[in-house]
Amino acid sequence: MHVYAVALEKGGCGKTALAVNLAAAFKHLGLGVLLVDLDAQASASHWLGVDTEKIAPNDSVLGLLSDGIKDRANANSVLSRVVTTAEGVHVLPAHDLMAGLPAQLSAAPMSGLFLLQQVFDDLNRSDAPFDVVVLDLPPARGPVLAMALAGATRCLVPVQSEDLVVRALQALMTSVQQIRSRNINAELQVSLVRNKYALRSNADKILDQMLRDDYGDQLLQTILPVRAALRDSALMQQSVFGYSGPDASEVRGLFTQLVDELVALDGQQ
Repeated sequence: MHVYAVALEKGGCGKTALAVNLAAAFKHLGLGVLLVDLDAQASASHWLGVDTEKIAPNDSVLGLLSDGIKDRANANSVLSRVVTTAEGVHVLPAHDLMAGLPAQLSAAPMSGLFLLQQVFDDLNRSDAPFDVVVLDLPPARGPVLAMALAGATRCLVPVQSEDLVVRALQALMTSVQQIRSRNINAELQVSLVRNKYALRSNADKILDQMLRDDYGDQLLQTILPVRAALRDSALMQQSVFGYSGPDASEVRGLFTQLVDELVALDGQQ
């Protein structure tokens, strides 16, 4: 089972758009997909039509992690809380009370570092119908990010040619190196996805070259530009694979290309 953590310690980079449509692209390939919404804003859950206002805290990610803190989390802790969407993507929804999750994890043994890793190991041993797990993370450093990186097989980082994004990327790579060097998850891989990408100025081009020079072997070939289909499909509570408006076909093709790259890197379950 491959676990992709979509992460960057900065907002506005398109993490949720990447996570939702990546999950849908894997589903379109015929794989069983679990999307785990780790952001209290619940944008990924809402995007795929999950009404989080009707989800009790214990039926969300919050309940799963509460089980984990009490050392009671297992595959069934996930399966009993999953919502299957109209597009066939399984969602473990967020809840707005997750805003307090960093404090809860900080009070847990080892700050909850291995909670997701243990749950995913149990899912892998079970007959759960998941080949791929996609994690949508909040834009913050802390115990939620560390827990996700500990449990992931690959971190996917949406980047743009902007100074603040490059700084956030450097901070994230420090977090990844700590996870690797301490043998928390020594095999964690990292790939960068150029997302919402547009080279408008000379400064953009300079930063783009900097990304190529510093992270060339980690830059995926697929480039996701700004397209109305992503914004409009969110409004319709559909991925681009369920949406048929302008630009949708182009964006579907790009996400299919992205999945093909990841399958080439990681194999297919």
